[in-house]
Amino acid sequence: MSKDELWDSVKEAAKTSLDRFDNLDKNYIFYLEEMVTPKLLTIFYWILLFAFITKGIGDIFEGDFWRGLVWVVGGSLASRVACELVVVLFRINETLHVISDNTKDLDSSSNNESEKNFYKR
Repeated sequence: MSKDELWDSVKEAAKTSLDRFDNLDKNYIFYLEEMVTPKLLTIFYWILLFAFITKGIGDIFEGDFWRGLVWVVGGSLASRVACELVVVLFRINETLHVISDNTKDLDSSSNNESEKNFYKR
């Protein structure tokens, strides 16, 4: 096998993994059109969960069972609720964008002036 054939086979093998970078939108990196926080929120939730469970187990081993139980159960629930509230805010934002896009489509496709005025309110 020559060097050129070897190089071609390496490029062909790497092509499938490099195709995702070609499809990556440049606006994702340089502009704030794509939200990164919802993706990072999952990691943050697991860190909080680990911290609360660790703190609770530590309190249980120190002899304060009830405080440890409160940390494990209460902290786990509180972190879950807090992260879900943030996710709800981002989903509301996404839904508003969809509604806005649908309204723009309606404005461009509709010839009825009263219908356009109704949806502009």
